[in-house]
Amino acid sequence: MRKCESFVGSMVVLGFVTLIAATTASTALAGQVSKDGFEMARPAKGSIAVSGSRAHRLWPNAIIDSDTHLNLILSSDLASSDDIAAQLSAIAPSAGPEVIDTDGAILALKQLSQDAVSILNDAQLSQSIRTAKFHTLMRRDFDIPLMARFALGRHWKRADAQQRTAYVDAFSKFLLHNYASKIAGSKLARFDVLKAKRAGKRDVMVQSRVVRKNGQILKLVWRMRQRGGQFRVIDVVAEGISLALTKRQEFAAILKANGGKVAPLIVRLRHISA
Repeated sequence: MRKCESFVGSMVVLGFVTLIAATTASTALAGQVSKDGFEMARPAKGSIAVSGSRAHRLWPNAIIDSDTHLNLILSSDLASSDDIAAQLSAIAPSAGPEVIDTDGAILALKQLSQDAVSILNDAQLSQSIRTAKFHTLMRRDFDIPLMARFALGRHWKRADAQQRTAYVDAFSKFLLHNYASKIAGSKLARFDVLKAKRAGKRDVMVQSRVVRKNGQILKLVWRMRQRGGQFRVIDVVAEGISLALTKRQEFAAILKANGGKVAPLIVRLRHISA
């Protein structure tokens, strides 16, 4: 499991994927008892990261707001990808929005890529200023509240308004505090945005290619959704592994270990970000 976490984390950092939180945090959150005494259970073997083939084949067809779809994606490895794909197709809505602006998603990711490369390659910026700029970039181009809600899964509906507010705040600080500095230390030569296609009912999957200074090429797919007239990132798939799905699985295990209570998760996120 840790080998998978390390692989995805390195891919994400080098490609300016701020959702490295979905993997690096696994080491900090899973399989431990926190200083506050809350059990931080390790997810079942094989569940920490959705397999590359499964995420690649099934995730583009899933509706991110549908628990039925997500339960199929995250179901036991005993079910084949073909079987799950057939079930997803059977329950898919007959029609979604008539027009999804895939070009708009491409333009939004191009702007993000240009700004990211500019920040990373500006030798005159101090580490603290570079990190602060990434904070701003992440808040602008990532739908962090939606990402937080998705990671919490069905427990979101069970949380009261005060818990929801506290959790989203803790999740946001967790992402910004722990990963902007890591990304700020990366070096990229190019960040090419390639093509896009519709995903699920409302989303767009945008393919990209990141080239490191040493010539290494990384392939990343960004799941984006439009809200308030702007396309924002809600997931990144690195080499076929969905970081959003991985984080959702990990949080589910942690919540289960603590009787479904959201408070221990909030406390732990705050502790890591302190």
